[in-house]
Amino acid sequence: MTTNRSRHHLTIADKNRLRRHHRQHPELTQEQLREWAYAEFGQWVARSTVGHIVRAPEEASANPEATRFQSGRYPDMEQELYAYIVDRATQMGVDIKRLEGNSGTGSVLSDSELWTKANEILKRTRGSDESVSVAWVHRFKKRHGLHRSQLKRAAEMEESVVEHVDAVQVPVEGTEPARKRLATDSGNRSHFVSSDDVLLLTHVLAVKPWGFPYVMDGWQQVMEKLRTEESFRLDKTAGACQARVNLLLSHLKLGNTTALRKSGTEEEFNRKCALIAEVAAQVDAFEHSQNENNSPPVAVEAAVSPVRLEANGVLDLAQERERMAQRRLELMERKMERELAAQKRHSEEQVAWLEKLHREQQQIQQEQHAQLLNTIQQQQAMMLELIKSLAPTGSQGEEM
Repeated sequence: MTTNRSRHHLTIADKNRLRRHHRQHPELTQEQLREWAYAEFGQWVARSTVGHIVRAPEEASANPEATRFQSGRYPDMEQELYAYIVDRATQMGVDIKRLEGNSGTGSVLSDSELWTKANEILKRTRGSDESVSVAWVHRFKKRHGLHRSQLKRAAEMEESVVEHVDAVQVPVEGTEPARKRLATDSGNRSHFVSSDDVLLLTHVLAVKPWGFPYVMDGWQQVMEKLRTEESFRLDKTAGACQARVNLLLSHLKLGNTTALRKSGTEEEFNRKCALIAEVAAQVDAFEHSQNENNSPPVAVEAAVSPVRLEANGVLDLAQERERMAQRRLELMERKMERELAAQKRHSEEQVAWLEKLHREQQQIQQEQHAQLLNTIQQQQAMMLELIKSLAPTGSQGEEM
């Protein structure tokens, strides 16, 4: 069963937190980082997006609540202008996200005042030749999450979250909280809740997938047993179940009880913690026995280590060559784009020059044609006058 999910975007501050968590725990997989991001920020992010985020360096922005870094024509001026707005909000004792809707302080975010302040900063830093328009003010507010529509959506989301939390914190006696009951009973869920974790851990302890020659065969058996459970409504793969158990084990190891307690009752939480502890104990015992049985002699390990290092070096060299080839390909593509653009400009200039030359030739031909007609008319007039002068008059004809 698949479900359609809307796209979610983490803010710059959330992305930086995810990067710091990845640096502190480099052993976590992308699926585990994705689970951690959902537990921390309440948003599901694609695994590929998680990979792009953790590989990129930390971002510094004047507005850490923005979802992406957008730089205008004057980034220094924008940073100073945003700091000015924050200072005004601090002086008035209001949240910057509520300035637009506050009738007493609405002028702080008025377009005219922002436009005046922006041009004042530009004049001071870049001279009198630089200026911005009112349309630029609208784009600035959108880049920094200060546009009226963005503030309205943020306020509505905050109010809905507050109402939702209030509904959870005041449950009716003898019933589960609304949010937990919805997370457990909903038929179209796409993530694990405590009841699912209990089922998963129970079958994991029964199957013991870590003891299979091929570990994924064991996890496949776990997945097949889960699908026979009517109360398990998730469409998950064996790899997803393995990643979920690893995430639960890491939460237990780090003492992150908040993440383990989410989406479930107190009884489910206690049962889940006991099962996780049992799984961790059995996995540790199995790994310990495997290490004792399969620990290679020191000489063998010493002989294998250089080969392993050499293999790692070859792999790193291949990856470096691949990056260099990709870089050369990008440079060639950019060069071809510049050459094509230059050829296009040259062709357009040639066409414009030919059109201009054609118009000039047509004009010259028209002038020559007019001059020729004028000359012919003059010659015809001269011939008529000559004929008239040579023709005999009436008196001369009678004398003859």
